[in-house]
Amino acid sequence: MTVERVAQIVLWVVFPLLLYKVTPRYRIREVVAVFLFFQMLTWLFSIGLTYFDLLSAPVREFQEATKINFTFEYIVFPTFAVLFQLWYPENSGKVRQVFHYVYSVGAILLFMFVLGKTTELMTVKPDHLYRSALNFSLELLVSRRYIGWLKKEKPFSYHSRKRDVYGH
Repeated sequence: MTVERVAQIVLWVVFPLLLYKVTPRYRIREVVAVFLFFQMLTWLFSIGLTYFDLLSAPVREFQEATKINFTFEYIVFPTFAVLFQLWYPENSGKVRQVFHYVYSVGAILLFMFVLGKTTELMTVKPDHLYRSALNFSLELLVSRRYIGWLKKEKPFSYHSRKRDVYGH
């Protein structure tokens, strides 16, 4: 078995276990929504990037079906998005929130760089990392906005009713 296949198997074992360990029971629905939404985003962006030869994965699970790496698009990057969402500093200042974006995108890029240099799972070039940083920043921002929209109260729930001056 090649180094790439071993790395893929490790990713398929480690990342789902990580999700299982870090997800609080009361946030499971949110985590599932983030995971699925980010899968959709990464799939769309990656298809576009591979079409224009801006992203390549020499070793992939489905050689005939697609030019992208299934493991990264369906397990790895959505797991990073879930961790981003779970640890997002909601009640902190803007500087802390921006730092959270920078830190999270940096962690994804470091992961991509290390795997790109040690395996043939993806081709990593410096200009690709800049593009990926922009791409992941945008995806995390869109994902965060979408989940914020989902978490809002229902429009006709008891707590959202308008009250008059006397609280009635």
